[in-house]
Amino acid sequence: MRGRLIPKPLTTAPMFNDYQTIVKHLGDLPPMPAVAIKVLELLRNPYCSAKLLAKAISHDAAVSGRILRIANSPIYGRQKRVTTLEGAIVVLGENILRTLVLETSLRGINKSFGRLERMLWEDSIGCAIGARILARHLGQADPEETFIAGLFRHIGKVVMSNHDKDTYQRVMETARTANEGLIDVERAFFAFSHELVGAAVLDNWNLAPALVQSALHHHDLQLDPQCDAQVWHQVAIVNIAGQFCRRLGIGQETPQPELNLTLTPGAIHLKLGSEPLEKTLGELEALFEKERDFFLVPAR
Repeated sequence: MRGRLIPKPLTTAPMFNDYQTIVKHLGDLPPMPAVAIKVLELLRNPYCSAKLLAKAISHDAAVSGRILRIANSPIYGRQKRVTTLEGAIVVLGENILRTLVLETSLRGINKSFGRLERMLWEDSIGCAIGARILARHLGQADPEETFIAGLFRHIGKVVMSNHDKDTYQRVMETARTANEGLIDVERAFFAFSHELVGAAVLDNWNLAPALVQSALHHHDLQLDPQCDAQVWHQVAIVNIAGQFCRRLGIGQETPQPELNLTLTPGAIHLKLGSEPLEKTLGELEALFEKERDFFLVPAR
């Protein structure tokens, strides 16, 4: 069956920083949106003010709207409505602001927003939320950094779909119907797989090495043993959160209720038993269902 459904690989899979091989097949990697670049630059300046941040963000209507919407959400329990970007930034704080800017940047990469794009977005936001919840419970990784790592773990899929949506849909269908691993099918059709593309994009964006490692190893946890313990924890949590999505059917064709979370590489690394995993899974399911429309409305 494999020989009929899956074409012969074009090349061996490159390392994530082998830009020439990736660019040869996909073209230039997507740049980080200009507003995100400016905001991240300002946040690195200890003398940055909410006024300067608001001025930079105001140039992007999607980012501005998202930030105002979050600042006025029930999460913050404010009685008086926030009506200015500067006020919203004060309410949210720098960590949440950074997360929202990067989240909106990922939304903006999509060239279209059909069924496939919605599934990929749902998978990304579900993993990000699950990773944040689990990080808070465990106290072994920064919750906001881990949210971003979960959000971007599958950015390579988004880029590959943007490059050739029809082919990537064939990849997803082949992996599902032929009982083949997704990474093997991706390499057969594209010469490389989503984790390589994703790591290359995040490295090209000059994001933290831990985020690059999460994109590269979220599926197998095959990190360098010399990696910092915090990086290991973050990638392990993202790995588990991805399995939460599979179990619940978030961003998937169908849920997999039989999936044993204790056997995932992340759970084994963190030595987590069934009880904390099932507890976090239940929290993710309840939060995602309650706030589903809030999380998933495309920022356009």
